[in-house]
Amino acid sequence: MSIKQQFRTLGEGLSGLLYPRLCLNCRQTVTRGQPTQLCFSCQSDLALTEHWLLPENELTDRLTGRLPLTFGAALLFFNTGTVCQQLIHALKYHHRPDIGVELGQRLGALLKEHPALQDLDGLVPVPIHPDRRHQRGYNQAEEIGRGVSRALGKPMYADALRRRSFKGSQTKKSRFERVENTRDSFITGTGDFTGKHLLLIDDVLTTGATLDFCGNILLEHHPELRVGIATLAITAG
Repeated sequence: MSIKQQFRTLGEGLSGLLYPRLCLNCRQTVTRGQPTQLCFSCQSDLALTEHWLLPENELTDRLTGRLPLTFGAALLFFNTGTVCQQLIHALKYHHRPDIGVELGQRLGALLKEHPALQDLDGLVPVPIHPDRRHQRGYNQAEEIGRGVSRALGKPMYADALRRRSFKGSQTKKSRFERVENTRDSFITGTGDFTGKHLLLIDDVLTTGATLDFCGNILLEHHPELRVGIATLAITAG
């Protein structure tokens, strides 16, 4: 081993002692050789959807007849009491934007070679209201998009949509209440996406109301636009 390699190894060792790589969920030390920043226990608890292998899946079925899609996939199944739920809650409510970036990169890596996305022009994160952004400090969909963008090498258009109203959290609302809460909440933002292919990014798909409205707003304002969807998780139907 050369002196340069020895110093590099020493530096990595000291960095690991001073700044250990911790599991995104349980905060236990994760070895640097692991491909994802989750310990083996938390990693094994995640339920991958494998939507990217299926042209029709739970996500595309949920939006059938509501939004024409070029592609649709969620990374994980969202179930109560699981590591997936803990990660999403930490991302949204406990100031952990790093979770969005890390899982976004993982999602993007799975989508990178997908045939339906080879002509993709960019990503559009679902916006949140400025008041909510001020409270949280960031938009979780943008953090996810940041990771996906890195993996795909595609730009993110964070201002393509705007949220003009916020009527409270969707978490405990019924399906009907979610739709009513979302209706007329979004408007088009800046940028001309005529003839482009965009991928909408969000954290969790439940009823699909938010992505339905966002996608259709983009389609209405940009001729010949095509839209796909990618989310971190999807709830049980």
